[in-house]
Amino acid sequence: MNQKEGRKMSDFRINKMLFPGGKRKALTLSYDDGVKQDRRLVELMNRYGVKGTFNLNTACFGREGTFAVNGRIVDDSTIAIEEVAQLYEGHEIATHASRHTALTGCGSAGLYEVLKDREVLEGMVPYMVTGHAYPFGMYDQDVMDMLRGAGIRYARTVISTEEFNLPQDFLEWHPTCHHVNPRLMELAKRFCEHDGSGRDGRQPLVFYLWGHSYEFDRVDNWHVIEAFFSYIAGYSDEIWMATNGQIVDYVTAHRNLVFSVDGSRVYNPNAQTMWIGSKNNTEVFEIPAGETRRIME
Repeated sequence: MNQKEGRKMSDFRINKMLFPGGKRKALTLSYDDGVKQDRRLVELMNRYGVKGTFNLNTACFGREGTFAVNGRIVDDSTIAIEEVAQLYEGHEIATHASRHTALTGCGSAGLYEVLKDREVLEGMVPYMVTGHAYPFGMYDQDVMDMLRGAGIRYARTVISTEEFNLPQDFLEWHPTCHHVNPRLMELAKRFCEHDGSGRDGRQPLVFYLWGHSYEFDRVDNWHVIEAFFSYIAGYSDEIWMATNGQIVDYVTAHRNLVFSVDGSRVYNPNAQTMWIGSKNNTEVFEIPAGETRRIME
């Protein structure tokens, strides 16, 4: 291999995955249990153009309940099944185990919990339901293998990283942080002011926020999430607002790109346009579905 060919191969190795439109950052949310406070949360998300995934327990729809905390009575009732399609339109719904059961050690009973959720939820929306959030954050390798067998492609843990990296395995997707993290706005500032290159210099950044919307009533801090949305919205030209599933779909498709041996061309076998950035962040390449494009001379 001559020097010119070696340089091309080096360039190929550090081509960067970019999100739709050539963006280098994405924001996604994940909220659990389908409680009535989701109505207010979704209204705020829609107002600021934020997208998210809502993890629902299909055997718990229409449950009425309250709990007391610090002298405050908090309603943790769940929405009615009839609300699901309209409330979460434009966002995404995912499984959370039909009865909110911890899946570790459950065997085939756990499989039923997930498959039942998928079956019921897919009867409400036009897309396949392939996401999950682990109830109580409990999971192990057996649970991950079971989810794969149940057609689940990604699952959120409750392990906050305070980072913005994509996971190696989407069935072990650790979020950036919970919304009560005292460093929430500090992390938002770091994310928005970052140049957009991930830990290996190739992957873009993802801010992944999670929680339960009833928690805003519990400590009376709806202003915190609205301040976060307002700040992030100021950078909306640079950030892809996406559901969990949209990110998984895009990253999976990106991993299917086919490069020539010398790295000068790329073929996109997917049904959606893909984006790649050059090693020095100065060029953005758009590769339409089904096409081959030259990405270096």
